[in-house]
Amino acid sequence: MAISPEHQIYTELFSDSPDMAVEFLRGLGVEVPDYRRSEITSCDLGHVDPVERRSDVAIMLRGPSPEDPFDKLMGVIVEVQRDESERKRFTWPEYLACLRSRHECPVSLLVICPRQSVADWYAEPIALGHPGFVLHPLVVGPSDIPIVTDPATVAESPTLGVLSAAAHGAGRSDVLDALHTGLSGIAPEQATKYIGYSLHLLSDTNGQKALEKLMMADTFEYTSAWTESLEAKGEAKMLLRILRAQGVEVTEDARERITGCQDLTQLEAWADRVPSITSIDQLFDE
Repeated sequence: MAISPEHQIYTELFSDSPDMAVEFLRGLGVEVPDYRRSEITSCDLGHVDPVERRSDVAIMLRGPSPEDPFDKLMGVIVEVQRDESERKRFTWPEYLACLRSRHECPVSLLVICPRQSVADWYAEPIALGHPGFVLHPLVVGPSDIPIVTDPATVAESPTLGVLSAAAHGAGRSDVLDALHTGLSGIAPEQATKYIGYSLHLLSDTNGQKALEKLMMADTFEYTSAWTESLEAKGEAKMLLRILRAQGVEVTEDARERITGCQDLTQLEAWADRVPSITSIDQLFDE
């Protein structure tokens, strides 16, 4: 199944700002160790059937231990869920167990849901069957996302500003004003990207129209190019998953060619070819 632009945007936000995931965990009462840096780590969490065993974002928190000044202190798995899926109740415990086993450190699961009804559904505990072995997903819905009305906060954390706009901007002009003003203080290419994200997440709402009106007097040159790029990135990620599932070894050169392709038609043509190939070179045969 293709990755939707909305899903990809939320994934990109937490990939851009892994510390934001930590702040949400702390807000949910999770005790997070004092760490020196956060980094994105591999999202592949299995050996077979990688399509089912790949999280959206995996984060590693590193800090001092008796053995290492940048030891692995805690892992965080971020999952974006737009709709209800009973299957996730079976795969999420495996995600946690795999990352914990691989890095030998505690791991937490953070679920981001753009819709409150979906967030409430995923908040139910998951009983694994073993006595006392119950997973309680840590879920963030729109009601858990701060209402950001301070432009300085947006400038400091643009990803949080986008999340706030997506959750509350349809009904609050002060949130959009803060986003618009705050993004004017960061690098123009970054501001353009986050404006594009916000416009898409506010699609078909009064918030989208209000933000577009604010943009009319600006020099931001946002076009559909960012959405096309986002869709291409999602298609490329899905193509790589399909290749792994088919047992086709992907060389570094092939990976770079696939992820660097911005032509959706070409990516779809490659995906259609996967079932009939046995080597990566055959994928690119004309």
